[in-house]
Amino acid sequence: MLKLYLIRHGETDYNLRGIVQGGGVDSDLNDTGRKQGRAFFEVYKDVPFTKIYSSRLKRTSQTIDDFRHLGYEIEKHEGINEFGWGDLEGRPADDETKRMFREITTEWENGNLDVGLPNGETPLIVQERCRRFFDMLFEQELRGNVLICTHGRTLRIILADLLGEGLQNMHLFHHDNTGVNILHVEADKSINALKLNCIEHLEKHNLAVSRVDYRK
Repeated sequence: MLKLYLIRHGETDYNLRGIVQGGGVDSDLNDTGRKQGRAFFEVYKDVPFTKIYSSRLKRTSQTIDDFRHLGYEIEKHEGINEFGWGDLEGRPADDETKRMFREITTEWENGNLDVGLPNGETPLIVQERCRRFFDMLFEQELRGNVLICTHGRTLRIILADLLGEGLQNMHLFHHDNTGVNILHVEADKSINALKLNCIEHLEKHNLAVSRVDYRK
């Protein structure tokens, strides 16, 4: 039996200020983000992980950095980098940004998954690189526990794909900073969700969750 522990990175100042990050913005965690990462570590440090992965962006490896002190190696993989938002990256959530975001996400919800923002990625492109990552992982590991720290939109694509919900429904998967998703992978590679966006570790440590909705 394989269990996947999929989490989103901790909070950054970009999250707090409502600025679009994406795969082209390599931001650091802020103080809250570091506390969120520590809270996750304190609750899950006794899980015997066989592998730990992060994206190649700093905010993911920083979130799970405490596991290195237990002797784990954090393997960085570009396949689980954040979605490329193209011309939106680095922009604040002003009216124009929200309009562009509403338009593109409406296209995706209508099943038009091969469209993206100027100079950005499409859901199908990100799905393909994530599939290559999981193909590699499943060839190596079909037993034990694997921790993967990635990003909000990429996490939505991964969950919708692995759970067979279709990428047009990825908006249904909420993703708080360090929210934990635990998936059970059977020997035949069928997958079931045990937890989705669990934030009990944050509530236990009285850590607030900041959310920015670009659709409003």
